[in-house]
Amino acid sequence: MSVFKFRAFTIGKENDDHYEKGTVVARDQADARDKLRRERFTNIKLKQLTGVSALVKQFTADIR
Repeated sequence: MSVFKFRAFTIGKENDDHYEKGTVVARDQADARDKLRRERFTNIKLKQLTGVSALVKQFTADIR
C-alpha cells in the first residue's frame, strides 16, 4: 500500500464548500482518487509520500 498526501475541494452542505488536505492510503494513485471521490472530493491533487514519513502516515491516515 502507498500513502498519498492530498489537497482537494469538498462539496459541503449549505454553501460550505472548501479545500481540505490530508493523507490517504491506497494501492496506487487511481485507487486514491477513487477513495477521495467516494468521499465527495473534487479537484484532487495527489503527491506520493516516501520514506519514514510514509511509514508514519500509514498509521495516521485520514482516509484508508
